[in-house]
Amino acid sequence: MSQNLTLAETPHGAFGTLATLKIAGQPVRRFTREESAIVARALNAVADGASSERQIYMSPIASDCDFVAQVEPEGIALCCEDCDAARLDWEETRKLAQMLKTFAAAG
Repeated sequence: MSQNLTLAETPHGAFGTLATLKIAGQPVRRFTREESAIVARALNAVADGASSERQIYMSPIASDCDFVAQVEPEGIALCCEDCDAARLDWEETRKLAQMLKTFAAAG
């Protein structure tokens, strides 16, 4: 991905294993397996043109930062207050969706 973005499995005392999304210059976001599946489906839907949504929003239960993706003509912009947006083209958006889907399915 053109953005410095990683998704790693991390243990959590109350929620088990979480997907930790790290994007350069932004706070981490942590997703449960169920949240990962939901976000993956939403990202794929906008990337495939199957959804007319202009924003994907989730407040993950184990995260201090919300997941906000603004849908743009060329991809999505991952936004966080007081941070620069991280832009992903559609190919990168689908790759992120696949990483989240793979994490969700592993549980």
